[in-house]
Amino acid sequence: MSKQDDAQLRIAELRAQIDDIDEKIVRLLNERAYQALAIRELKPEAQLGLYDPKREEEIFERLASFNEGPLFSDDLRTIYSTILRVSKEMRA
Repeated sequence: MSKQDDAQLRIAELRAQIDDIDEKIVRLLNERAYQALAIRELKPEAQLGLYDPKREEEIFERLASFNEGPLFSDDLRTIYSTILRVSKEMRA
């Protein structure tokens, strides 16, 4: 087998691993969304507003605290900003 064939085989293996990871990410994002919807439902009863900027900052700080890279914490903030925005726009 040539070096090119070896590289192509390894790429295919890595892509299969990425596909598996993507499937897990989607499953976890949906699980997170269900939890966010449950919290949204309880907020009026708890007399809390729907938007809590302090909580968002806590999330960003927590993410940064256990981030080991290679993503930068600012990258995670960008990703999670989108997740949080979509969470706010979700319909039950």
